[in-house]
Amino acid sequence: MESSLSAVKKFLIGALVGIVSTVPGVSGAVLAVCFGIYERLVADVADIYHKIREDFAFLMLVGTGLAFGIVVSFLGLEWILDNYLVASMMLFTGMILGQLPELWRYTEPEIRPSGTNIVAFAVGVIIMCIFLALAFSNAEEVVLKHDVASIFWMLIIGVIFAMSHLAPGISGATVLLAVGLYPPLIHTVSSFDVVLMVPLVIGIFIGLIGFAKVVHHALTRYRKSTYMVILGLTIGSILVIIQEAVTANPGITDIALGAVALVAGIVISIMFSKMGRKASVENTAR
Repeated sequence: MESSLSAVKKFLIGALVGIVSTVPGVSGAVLAVCFGIYERLVADVADIYHKIREDFAFLMLVGTGLAFGIVVSFLGLEWILDNYLVASMMLFTGMILGQLPELWRYTEPEIRPSGTNIVAFAVGVIIMCIFLALAFSNAEEVVLKHDVASIFWMLIIGVIFAMSHLAPGISGATVLLAVGLYPPLIHTVSSFDVVLMVPLVIGIFIGLIGFAKVVHHALTRYRKSTYMVILGLTIGSILVIIQEAVTANPGITDIALGAVALVAGIVISIMFSKMGRKASVENTAR
């Protein structure tokens, strides 16, 4: 049975992953990797029909925390980004930079990268560069209403958001921003629009169940190359965030706050990594 302390840790880890995953350019799944719950979570979701009883407490605690973090983050995200965009972007950049050493550890650095591994890394960087180009060349966004088309879009948003949680390095928020679906997602969740949240939840479920098997297979058969792609995606996401900060035309005050936020982000991320090393032992124990 889960101890109270262990249960609280799992819930908080889920909440942190949920909060981080709502931010453009930042991958909550990378944080899940650092906390040592990623592979266990993917394996459970990939075989959910058998794992739901065996690992119910873990799935419930992390899943509840994840949902809580996402909702709380969306409630305040619009205001934070509107008022402290540059500082926020630099904080997120620092958090990603601080995650890189821990993520590198998962690429099995003691094994020399092969040509395939290097290509995998390059593919990850290129994918995020493509999203970068899309995000800042597409000024249009989808306007959602209570009609069939809007319900379909929310279903798609749910699938994309879920898939990004299973693919470390890919920010679902960045992908949605690129195709004009990020603002509608924030508005739907922050306003608790039940009509549109139902297809959103269904889409998340479809994305999780369907894509988890693909990711689990990749981690099982091509572990190093998979993590090299993840590393490339993560590094590429830094470009997305920096571009967002630069296009905001920051003043001296913004730059100063951004510098402080960058350092704070690195420190916070390193703290997460240290906590993650300890949490990974108990979280991977069956």
